[in-house]
Order: sequence, then C-alpha cells, then structure tokens
Amino acid sequence: MRLGGWRYPLQLVDLMAALQESVSKAQASRGEDDGPADVHEMSAGRTAKKKPARKATAKKAARKPRKSA
Repeated sequence: MRLGGWRYPLQLVDLMAALQESVSKAQASRGEDDGPADVHEMSAGRTAKKKPARKATAKKAARKPRKSA
C-alpha cells in the first residue's frame, strides 16, 4: 500500500511512553529510584523581593550636522 508516496509502512510512536521510558533509563543510570518526589514546605521569609525598576538615563543631545561649504 502506498500512502503519500511512502514505500514503507508507517509506524506510530507513543511519544509519552517513549519519554517515560527514556526518563526511567536515565534515572536508573544515575541510581535514582522511580518513587515520587519529596515535597517540602517553603518558609515565608525566603520569598524573592522585587527591586524597583531603574530609571533610564537621559540620552545626550545629538550633534548638529556640519554645514558644508
């Protein structure tokens, strides 16, 4: 059967299954377990503070072109 000019049969790939398999292999090679991640409560005192935006410096006035003689 020819489909769109292809001579070979098309194979469907489950991308999520391939990703999970890849992640599992990578974790196994690093010696990690497949268990759930640890969740820790964040303390209120360690939140990021926003700094005020800096004002843009004024640009110098452009030099006037010279008059040609």
